[in-house]
Amino acid sequence: MNASDLPDYSHYSINEFVLDESFRRWVLQPDEETMSFWHSFMLRHPEQQPVIEEASAILLHLRIRQDDLTDSRQERIWQVLDTAYEQQMQPSGEVKPRWQRWVNPFRRWQLAASLTGLLVLAGGGWAYWHYGQRQEVHTNYGQLLTVTLPDGSQVRLNGNSTLSYPTDWTNARDREVWLEGEAFFTVTKQRTSSGRLKFITHTPNLDISVLGTRFNVNTRRGQTQVVLSEGKIQLSQPNGPATRVMLMKPGELATAQSEATPVAIKPAKPQLYTAWTKQEFAFENTPLRAIAQQLNDGWGLTLVFDDDALAERRFTGNLSSQDVETLLTTLAATFDLQVVRDKDRIYLHRQ
Repeated sequence: MNASDLPDYSHYSINEFVLDESFRRWVLQPDEETMSFWHSFMLRHPEQQPVIEEASAILLHLRIRQDDLTDSRQERIWQVLDTAYEQQMQPSGEVKPRWQRWVNPFRRWQLAASLTGLLVLAGGGWAYWHYGQRQEVHTNYGQLLTVTLPDGSQVRLNGNSTLSYPTDWTNARDREVWLEGEAFFTVTKQRTSSGRLKFITHTPNLDISVLGTRFNVNTRRGQTQVVLSEGKIQLSQPNGPATRVMLMKPGELATAQSEATPVAIKPAKPQLYTAWTKQEFAFENTPLRAIAQQLNDGWGLTLVFDDDALAERRFTGNLSSQDVETLLTTLAATFDLQVVRDKDRIYLHRQ
């Protein structure tokens, strides 16, 4: 993406963002190039954050059924689309009254698609919802997505993961997010007159408090794993004693099986747990059973082994591309296996 060829977005309105091709591609079909440009733009122009959030919500709401929206939200969306329609109709000099343009709810969705091409592009595989004062981002199987939070912190979501957070972040209280699935956090430091603001990640088994750091969180299969790459982390269990706070140092892995069991902390290699953020696979003496769990969690694939002995075979290797077919081919060659695929079910047979 050549920034010199793009318009000046610093003064764009909501409806201008809704109609802009680059912006729509970032919201609906994100890739590394568009994410890099728009995240940098938001850091340079924080005053445009509310406008960008509103335009993003409008684009993504067009992907769901109309009766899933509140009346006020529907009205706001159609106000913007009305304005967009009028702008596109101005060269012909003909602007029809609203009642003629929006004949019925079904026709409104069709017309929105024909005017702006929004529904045609809505295949990015992730969703961005508003629930009152909370926003929720969900990724589909096999998809990675970077979310920039209101404070500038970034969250890299793995496939089949959900992040939610309040929309009304202020400097008066700590920052909080809720995670289901797996994500890598790069947290910015925030300081107010009363001191630094904590950033708290809530999971089913652990609350993770930081001031500014980089860490990976995985909440799959009833347990929470935290790997610290940089900075310091405080861990506490949601229903545990308030005085029971555990500290983590870089290069450590914390595992909580449930709220009732103690948290185990041990040394680890962060790069093995964060390779997915670079769209890579990295394994070190990893049982095939664990690799199968990873593919099931992030891609919705089920690996079936001939027997338990095969499932416990261990694999070490790095793949520069996080490509499932390449991984399966590599495993087959390494262990002399035959791979038979039936949709999302993959059978690994001994030769």
